[in-house]
Amino acid sequence: MLFIKKIIGKLFLDDEALNKFEDMQVEVSEQDGVISMHIGSVTIQSSMQIDKPFHLVLDYTQAMSMAALFLDNPNEILCIGLGGGTMPKFFYRLFTKVKLTVLELNPKVIQIAKHFFKLPVSKRLNILQGDGIQYIKKIDKKYDLLISDAFEDFGLPEEFCTISYFESCRNALSEKGVFMINLWGSDPKTPLYRDRISLVFDQQVLYTESSKPGNVIVFGFNEKNAEYQINILRQKIKSLEVNCELDLMVYFSRLIKNNKRGNSNQVRF
Repeated sequence: MLFIKKIIGKLFLDDEALNKFEDMQVEVSEQDGVISMHIGSVTIQSSMQIDKPFHLVLDYTQAMSMAALFLDNPNEILCIGLGGGTMPKFFYRLFTKVKLTVLELNPKVIQIAKHFFKLPVSKRLNILQGDGIQYIKKIDKKYDLLISDAFEDFGLPEEFCTISYFESCRNALSEKGVFMINLWGSDPKTPLYRDRISLVFDQQVLYTESSKPGNVIVFGFNEKNAEYQINILRQKIKSLEVNCELDLMVYFSRLIKNNKRGNSNQVRF
């Protein structure tokens, strides 16, 4: 395992940010052609196949890719949390005109992601060092997809699981915008967090497990009385599998099983 303490270059770091994360280790390991990021522990935060940098290696990122099923040519995507930039890269490649904004509080993560994880250098991808919670409280822009994937050394911070945070996220969505969050399956509070999301999004929520206990990916929908034909979603997931060289049907089946009501061929709210 390679410990990266400093990378030459100041970028846009300030003394306050550096001091806050001075004692937090951000490490990069490599095994069998896959590099991984670790923040403060051996837990893998992000992974990238070196010869296929846009491929989704980890199962939870594959489950998160299903947000694409509910998007129609999005214009703006906001990501809270960068890690190795896996999901920003995925949606950057999938939607060739979308603009992505990424908020990451830890400057070390930004440095290492840029240095090791082959982030696109493009006007369509804007990575900011700052507080994502404060950002979404202040912005006027509306996003078609808001991804909440902010983890630190001890897991998912509580402040990213409050009702007020989920309300801010919904307020930042476009009329048909989608909110997506990555939760810990082994966290006993995950059902509570899911209930909070359901409350804020008027029960318009879907979720799937990436594995057991693994991660739980929750989707909240801003559109009123949204409904989706299961057969159309299945066609979309098959197309996504082909385009991205992924096996996604297991996550899709869990999504439908967890949320289907009765014998309906629709997912409706």
